[in-house]
Amino acid sequence: MHEMYELKAIFTPNEGKRGDWAKLKVEYGNLGDSVEIDKSIVRISDYGIYDAMKREEDGSFTWSYPIPYEAPIQPYEIEVYAIDKIGNKGPKQTVIFTVIS
Repeated sequence: MHEMYELKAIFTPNEGKRGDWAKLKVEYGNLGDSVEIDKSIVRISDYGIYDAMKREEDGSFTWSYPIPYEAPIQPYEIEVYAIDKIGNKGPKQTVIFTVIS
């Protein structure tokens, strides 16, 4: 992507127990006229997870995932980034989700 944008990634909540659902919402702001986001991607390398997020009517993207029962109790780094209409990958943001029990 040639222009920068703001990426706001929010877990609600930012921690959970095994068997709960992790829920993430991503909003993009300050998009230039030439930037059209086609996809928002979430990646958790510890589990080999690479998913496209769901586009919502308000323009945000959401993702939810069941926390595996065998997940170790620890914080996990989750990467989020956009891909524009012509296939360019935007800058990533890393957020933390912690499995607490």
